[in-house]
Amino acid sequence: MTAAPTSKPFAFLPDDPARAAAMLILAFTAMRILFAMLLGFGVDESYTLGQARRLALSYFDHPPLHLWLAHASMLVFGTTWAVRLPFILMFAGTSWLMFRLTERLFGGWPGVWAVLALNCSLFFLASPGTWIVPDGPLLLFLAAGMLSLAQLFFPKRSETPSAWRAWTLAGLCFGLAGLSKYSALFVVLGLAAFMLATPHRRWLLHPAPYAGALVAAVVVSPIIVWNMANDWASLRFQAGRGGGKGLTLAAFAQMLAGQFVWLAPWIAVPLATIAVQEARRWFDPRRLFLLALAAPTILYFTVQSLWSGWALPHWPMPGWFFIFPLLGAWMVANPDASPSPRAWAKWCAGLAVVLSLGIGAMGATGLLTRLGVPPQADPTLDAFDWKALRPVLAAKGVGPRSGPVVVALTWNEGGKVDLAVGDAADVMVIGPDPRGFMFRQVARAYQGADVLIVAQAATFARQRATLERQFAVLGEPERLAIGRGGRGEIDLVIVPARGLRSLAPVSVAAR
Repeated sequence: MTAAPTSKPFAFLPDDPARAAAMLILAFTAMRILFAMLLGFGVDESYTLGQARRLALSYFDHPPLHLWLAHASMLVFGTTWAVRLPFILMFAGTSWLMFRLTERLFGGWPGVWAVLALNCSLFFLASPGTWIVPDGPLLLFLAAGMLSLAQLFFPKRSETPSAWRAWTLAGLCFGLAGLSKYSALFVVLGLAAFMLATPHRRWLLHPAPYAGALVAAVVVSPIIVWNMANDWASLRFQAGRGGGKGLTLAAFAQMLAGQFVWLAPWIAVPLATIAVQEARRWFDPRRLFLLALAAPTILYFTVQSLWSGWALPHWPMPGWFFIFPLLGAWMVANPDASPSPRAWAKWCAGLAVVLSLGIGAMGATGLLTRLGVPPQADPTLDAFDWKALRPVLAAKGVGPRSGPVVVALTWNEGGKVDLAVGDAADVMVIGPDPRGFMFRQVARAYQGADVLIVAQAATFARQRATLERQFAVLGEPERLAIGRGGRGEIDLVIVPARGLRSLAPVSVAAR
């Protein structure tokens, strides 16, 4: 079938929508690989790789699936950039599922537009698309589960879908999504609301959905078992971020602005506008299906910032994921809009290429600090790996079984230290917020041991008084400046200490 010229985002794409979508996905995957090669590991990635060195049923911050994948990837690639490859390939699969879901609901060319917009969005381009974060597997399995049910809810004329197959596959996928991130629950709640509001409620009288729910429960059982064995620490930690700070308008404003930036303004505006417009067409079951999947996640986490004080704009993103099919359908239905969809597509793709490769290059070279920007104002500095620590600590005896213990003071600095030396020696965190480190370290194993504290100079200065009470002897700090291109961008201190008395004065889990 030959496409109308205005149906295609770019004239060079083939006339077959599936081939066009595959071409776009391959191009964005190649760009992500280059981006991954240029940019070092961020704070969250460094911490995740450190936690993933040890397999466990689950972990403190998140469910375990992305850590299990990271563990397997490190066995193959070590801690090189290539450890990101499974996550990049997963998002290629997610993009294909986005095409298939949109194709089923609205047609092939809307699916191509949805794939393009999704991959040009800054959040989806970088975070679940490239980095080692739980959102990658979360979106893959949410998309797979919803596509399975869309085949059941919206069958084509020639299809006779199996309810048992659809619900069993969906249950497996929702279980794997829950094994990726707790917020998968909100999308599943949206699915339940859709079913109750439409004739699809008839499936609640069929045994297949309950079989799927049983499959999902079995898949997520490692999370429950781990939490039961650890005083529900992970669930209490995440629940504790849900409120309690009173009205916080500043956090709410930051949440709105952050979503606007993360989605990319040139995508956020049409995406949000179309979401509002399509809400008026709720009587169309295809549109209601997508809106129901999206709304709980977007609304809860956005409104929650009003009273929680937390402004983490990546939390609502799994909800926005299900708005992209509506955007794709609108682009095909409105070829004469101003600006034209094809002009918009060129700008989106161009900005995605420039921003991803530009940020990657700045991260690799430290261009901003070379131009005189203070290091603390350079956002790419978080993606600088502290590799220079390794030879310095090795010279101080770190590595052999009898060598000193390496200690960090915060979970995020601990992640950076662990990424540099964690395969040679254990790293522990003794500050008030050790996060997942508290489940790796045993106090009696380090009691009275010689340690080397590694911390940013400012962090050590803030905690020095506490450290003097935690150790029998606290030595003088040795300063070490590390950075890109041999420049000093991060000021570290290495402090010898003896006679460790306690790991942490107050743990975040206890709070």
